[in-house]
Amino acid sequence: MTTLFNLTYFSFLVCGIAGLGAVLYFFTQIPQLTGQLKLLAFLNVGICAVSSILHFYFFSQLQSFAAGATGVAEMTAAISSLPLALRYAYWLITTMVLISMFPLLMGLERVGMQFLRVLLLTDAGMILTGYLGENSTLAHVGEGLPFLGLFWFTISGLLFSYLTFSIFKVLRQLSVNDMGTTQRDALAYMFFFFLIGWMIFPAGFFYAIVFDPDVGVVLRELTVNIGDIVNKVIWGMLVVYTAVEIQNHQET
Repeated sequence: MTTLFNLTYFSFLVCGIAGLGAVLYFFTQIPQLTGQLKLLAFLNVGICAVSSILHFYFFSQLQSFAAGATGVAEMTAAISSLPLALRYAYWLITTMVLISMFPLLMGLERVGMQFLRVLLLTDAGMILTGYLGENSTLAHVGEGLPFLGLFWFTISGLLFSYLTFSIFKVLRQLSVNDMGTTQRDALAYMFFFFLIGWMIFPAGFFYAIVFDPDVGVVLRELTVNIGDIVNKVIWGMLVVYTAVEIQNHQET
């Protein structure tokens, strides 16, 4: 088993354990929160629980290949056989929940339901076009990026840019008097964390296009798993921390 495949294989296990640990941590924070802020903690419990289950499942699916003296081509085929539709369905659900945390933390009474709807629809379009883009490249692995794949990835990238701009625009309009300096700063940190963290995923997919097909596919999964820890576990901890800060501000 190659070092790269070994790292990627065990990264599924690490993601599963990290998600489970995050669930336990969030349960310790729930008693400190009330109302919509408590809902945020429960949403993160759900996201990390699903992430943990999915990565334990993928880890178990690769065990038979990891146990034998499997060649790189067979390892790549095993990783490629992991259901693409399942992965994207997981991303669709979890990213829509994750992106809804911005208006929940900002306060729906301040930003409005229309802002939430725009975020959800834009995110859904971004994930679906990303799926179409990756799906269209599967038949051309090792041949570069086909035009159709480039088209869908471009649309997905534009939607991500619009999503980022929408959050930034509303974030700038928040009053320090309403939120408090600490809380507004925490939301700003969350925005930049979101901006950098979510860009990990497209980087992983382009590895499969730029590098040798076998190496690229394995490296893509390793990158995506790192992105999952950053954007589910660490993000969740940042959200809950921000929620606790907002709760403390409301009680003073």
